[in-house]
Amino acid sequence: MPRRRAPITPRPSRAPLVVGVLLLALVALAAVAAVALSSTSSGGLDEPARRAVVIEGSALPAFTDPADDPAVGQPVPILSGTGLDGEPLRIGAGQGPMAIVLLAHWCSHCQAEVPVLVEYLASKGMPPGVRLVGLSSSIDPTRPNYPPSAWLEREGWSVPTLVDDASSRALAALGMTSFPGFVFVDADGRVVQRFTGEMRAATFEQAVRALAP
Repeated sequence: MPRRRAPITPRPSRAPLVVGVLLLALVALAAVAAVALSSTSSGGLDEPARRAVVIEGSALPAFTDPADDPAVGQPVPILSGTGLDGEPLRIGAGQGPMAIVLLAHWCSHCQAEVPVLVEYLASKGMPPGVRLVGLSSSIDPTRPNYPPSAWLEREGWSVPTLVDDASSRALAALGMTSFPGFVFVDADGRVVQRFTGEMRAATFEQAVRALAP
């Protein structure tokens, strides 16, 4: 009689597992691509800047006490990179007296301060010979009010503004960690005063008029 063979139990197919892994990989790649794309504004501006901001000169010491600021009298470093208009921008010592305002798109106090400065510029303008420049820093595509360029455009912000890089090198070079921040620089390129928090228009006017040549 012919020998009977035991029935062969079919092995479960690994195809569903492979397909599942591939789908998970595709989802992960799509998420990475979405984050990468979100770091570029609709106008093609990288926010944060892909190239590191170039720092010339020594970084300012950390700002802790406005009543005893070790940066006062020190030369402000020169920061070079890209502006909100996509063009090269260089701010710092050697460009005459200036006020540098530090902004973060997710900062509610910055969102309150920008309209104050826009209104001040429209009504009074900067004193002759004194510049106002900005620094858009601590840029995070995952936080609210991104991208900063779109927010500032909505507010009518026309101030030359440097876009910081992902490491916030420009912010660190100015020794600042809070927003909004202000660095007031005299005609010799030295720090006169640093300040953090919302600033009233009258206080801002007093500070910039003191810089006038």
